[in-house]
Amino acid sequence: MIRRFRFLFILVPIAFITGAAFATMGLWNWLMPSLFGFGSLTFLKALGVFALVRLLFGARGWGGGWHHRRLAWATYGGRGRSNDAEWQQRMQDRWQNMSSEQKERFRSRCGSRFHFEEPKQSSSTEN
Repeated sequence: MIRRFRFLFILVPIAFITGAAFATMGLWNWLMPSLFGFGSLTFLKALGVFALVRLLFGARGWGGGWHHRRLAWATYGGRGRSNDAEWQQRMQDRWQNMSSEQKERFRSRCGSRFHFEEPKQSSSTEN
């Protein structure tokens, strides 16, 4: 299912940047010439102003980056760094309790992102 919507990972940011540039152009052309006597902006100039503002005032945006969400999650009752070992142990327990069909289905869905490998049994074959 993710493969069907892979194009959205490119299309959504382009649409957001284009929309932000048009919003910057519209607000600039509506306010700045009448308030301060500045000239109008074209789309490319508005795109440059948008990029400049992002560089000057931070690239995280209004919602903050992943770091802020993790801190908020850890601060307000979520699981932070202190409970990572507990989480890993819980995941290992779940993996041990899965049937071989469930493990194979999990591997096929997640690919190589997760490495839940079982310890290899050493066979003692003597010649």
